[in-house]
Amino acid sequence: MITIMAAGVFTSHVLWRILVPNISSIAKTITVRIDGASTGSGVIIEHQGDRYVVLSSWHVFSTEDLSRATKSFTIETVDRQKHLVTANKIARVGKLDLATLEFQSRHRYSISSIGNSDRLSEGQTLYVSGWADPSPQLSNRTYQLLVGNLSGRIEQPHDGYALVYTVNAFPGMSGGPVLDGRGNLVGINGRAIVDLRTGIVNSVLGIDINRYLRTKGNLPTKQQRKYSQ
Repeated sequence: MITIMAAGVFTSHVLWRILVPNISSIAKTITVRIDGASTGSGVIIEHQGDRYVVLSSWHVFSTEDLSRATKSFTIETVDRQKHLVTANKIARVGKLDLATLEFQSRHRYSISSIGNSDRLSEGQTLYVSGWADPSPQLSNRTYQLLVGNLSGRIEQPHDGYALVYTVNAFPGMSGGPVLDGRGNLVGINGRAIVDLRTGIVNSVLGIDINRYLRTKGNLPTKQQRKYSQ
């Protein structure tokens, strides 16, 4: 009996490793670092020929101290290649705090698999990745993969921020992907709720990916949602 149970546990573990994607590997390959007048992160969502589209937070690019015409940013991909992005390749998504930006490369980069954020439930595990800014603890911008849980939803979100989760994300990670347990893109990380008395981040907000899709008028294909349940 013990031998059979042990074999069953081993078999389940092997099947789990085969069927469930490696979240760390997925997150690292689709997450990009953004530098320029301000810093942020992003996620690769489209690819056609040598053209790539990245989704990020609009507030990363909408600083008021520089005119829009003079702004340029660089996107750093997983292979440490840097790609220049000019202002005319950056566009806000409706009235959401989201932006799309384009870069060109002959290299082949992974594209995020689109999840279904409407199916997320409170308590579900979420993963947030991005490039944290330097701090007293970090001497350089550093890639981070953080784990937390969805704690709630905002019924009437401001700028699209409907997801609330328990991930203590760092500055510089705005625009990075929020992934579910199967590695699907279910949101964009972007705003922290800070206790004004203590200065401590209580929770972090994200924009659900279905809100982006509805604004763009795009519905993901079955292939894009290949890991969705």
